Amino acid sequence: MIPHRTDHHHWNAATQTASREQLDALHLERIRHLVGWAYENSPLHRRIYDAAGVKPADIRTWDDYHHRLPFTDKPDYVADQESGDSGFGGVALGTDRWQQYFHTTGTTGRFLNEAFTHYEMHKAGSQYCYGLWDHGIRPKDSIYFCFDFGMWIGLWSYYWGARNLGLTIISGGGASGAQRVRQILERRPTIVCGTPTYLLHLAEIAQREGLDIREAGVKMVAGGGEAGFSIPATREQLKQAWGVEHVYDAYGVGEALFIGQSCAEWAGGVHAVEDVCHSYSVDPDSGDPITASGEVGEHVITSYTHFAQPFIKYRTHDLVRIDTAPDHGCGWTWKHLPGVVLGRADFMVTIRGVNVYPTAVENLIGEVPGLSNHYELHISRVEGMDRMLVKVEAGPGVVDGSGVLADRLADHLRANIGVRLETDVLAPGALPRYELKTKRIFDSRSASERPIATLGGRA
Repeated sequence: MIPHRTDHHHWNAATQTASREQLDALHLERIRHLVGWAYENSPLHRRIYDAAGVKPADIRTWDDYHHRLPFTDKPDYVADQESGDSGFGGVALGTDRWQQYFHTTGTTGRFLNEAFTHYEMHKAGSQYCYGLWDHGIRPKDSIYFCFDFGMWIGLWSYYWGARNLGLTIISGGGASGAQRVRQILERRPTIVCGTPTYLLHLAEIAQREGLDIREAGVKMVAGGGEAGFSIPATREQLKQAWGVEHVYDAYGVGEALFIGQSCAEWAGGVHAVEDVCHSYSVDPDSGDPITASGEVGEHVITSYTHFAQPFIKYRTHDLVRIDTAPDHGCGWTWKHLPGVVLGRADFMVTIRGVNVYPTAVENLIGEVPGLSNHYELHISRVEGMDRMLVKVEAGPGVVDGSGVLADRLADHLRANIGVRLETDVLAPGALPRYELKTKRIFDSRSASERPIATLGGRA
């Protein structure tokens, strides 16, 4: 899979530099074929399309796709998963074609089981090569994984990506944090892969052990699963803690894997990998496509790498901005998502009339000197009003006995978000650490107290 021109910084220049007109024409052709495939092979999609009165031949134009083809959503697949015999929802290929199966991390509350064929696992691995190649990563380089290999597809697909690119793979599976620090210092990998919070946690462990992780000579920290890689303050912390040149972000959706990659120029977000998915945004209420540049909408995707379980016009519930004509020096013409995920359409807390998104809070925490990146958001309802308590650890060696830091954070949040949140600054190490996705949000509201997100336009 390695391009013949090894001096070129585009993994697939033919599509990465194609015009928007060429890309849109290719997307429409692929989507039309995929709708036909799903209708013929996936009972779930046939039911959804028949209920909407839509046949594959009806989808000829973008207007047909946007306004006639129904959306699909995770509850559709979960309901199909629980009602069928296979334990998987939306399948279009039999179990004899599956190579591996996984499930989503369950951060939205319900696991979604996922099946992948041999081809799909290899294709999934190609998704990482675009960004890694652009950052100068080559087959001579090596990568260290800070995970135990389990049922999370994100890590496995990253592993396949490293194999496709020809990297030397070093696994930290089964090791403790202190052991991983020593392995990294001994093996000196080019890349260390983990979540941003765990990578910062390893740097803390190294400091406690009297070791300097920067002496490992790591060139890049990389990963996904959390927003931190695209939060300016967290990116800077990672660079300083690890002494790295590059921080690489991969934006993933479990159903379609990592569909966004940061380029080496770093323009504050990721490019949609348009070889593997179609990406656009809609108004969360009406379902109409977002056309105004810079307007926030809900991300909707169609995956080209998952035929065992087709995901077509699929609601991610991620709120994004999409730049369809980026020009920041990398040469990629693929859509760009500044800030990556700005929030969730199905998770937004309104505090005294102000919409508050977790990623905004994280970014602002990073701007207050003396605070660490370890935080939790606790949501409750008191006397009919939603409330949010921000718990955050002080930085190493910092003591906030008089509450000065807590007040400073509250003032900073109010000045930038427009509402004062409750704040509590804790001692360093007071919050739990996680190897995979860090649990940030604790919502104690009952189901009836939580707002229900809707997306119109669905037949």
